[in-house]
Amino acid sequence: MLVNLINENYPQLATAFMPQIKMFVLFFGGMIVASSTLEAAHRPGTHTRMMFGLFAIAFVCMWFFVVFGGGIAELTYGPYFVRFDMSRLIYIVIVGLSFKGLLVVSTFYDFKDHERERARKQRLEHMKKKAQASRPPPPPQSRSAFFAALKSTEFEVTADDDIDHALSMPARPVAKGMKVCVVCGAEAPVKDYVCRNCGEWFPSDSQE
Repeated sequence: MLVNLINENYPQLATAFMPQIKMFVLFFGGMIVASSTLEAAHRPGTHTRMMFGLFAIAFVCMWFFVVFGGGIAELTYGPYFVRFDMSRLIYIVIVGLSFKGLLVVSTFYDFKDHERERARKQRLEHMKKKAQASRPPPPPQSRSAFFAALKSTEFEVTADDDIDHALSMPARPVAKGMKVCVVCGAEAPVKDYVCRNCGEWFPSDSQE
């Protein structure tokens, strides 16, 4: 848009690149956008990011140089002729823009070790996953081996009548009017319904 405005309003203005200035502006502008996009797509500390960053700065300097016609412009207005020479100023600006390359290089060296360590860890993880994938799966354990690993234990099967509370001590003589708790063996009066020692209920026939 700026180039079109200048060409329409100042057709008498001429620079070294004026005949093909639109082509140069579009070309270098596209290269600036592409280089900056590829620079941002890579991690800091990689050679690729540094390379595209330097390319972007170089294209910016070229674009600036072409737009201003190398710093020399000629304006013809009737019988008058004016020549502008700003080449020194343009070169100073280009040198200032090129200093950004130092920032790109400095960023590369600041993050180089970190990026190298990250790449090393990534390679180790990739090798580890590859080794695990290539390892054959363990063979399924057979049923005979499973049962062979079990230990045999002796046990005694008791009769149904024995599965109940039983006296843990031999029978002893009980005083008249007393009865014995089958759980704890404590003596209690015949009229009691519950053992005073452990709280066990006496059978209904024990009150007789």
